[in-house]
Amino acid sequence: MYRDEIIAEVWRNRDAYVEEHHHSLEEIVTDLQRRQEKHRERLVDRRPNKKIQQTAKGRS
Repeated sequence: MYRDEIIAEVWRNRDAYVEEHHHSLEEIVTDLQRRQEKHRERLVDRRPNKKIQQTAKGRS
């Protein structure tokens, strides 16, 4: 059977991360939220911009 080393590495990293947080979803979510707040400049907001959306509707 073919073994993809990249996928295997992703799974190892995932397993290590989950183990680090004691397999607790609450701990994982808390850590992810902390990381998100720490690096706000790296976030991309893909929600539609209401101002643009309203302008486009007004032109129809």
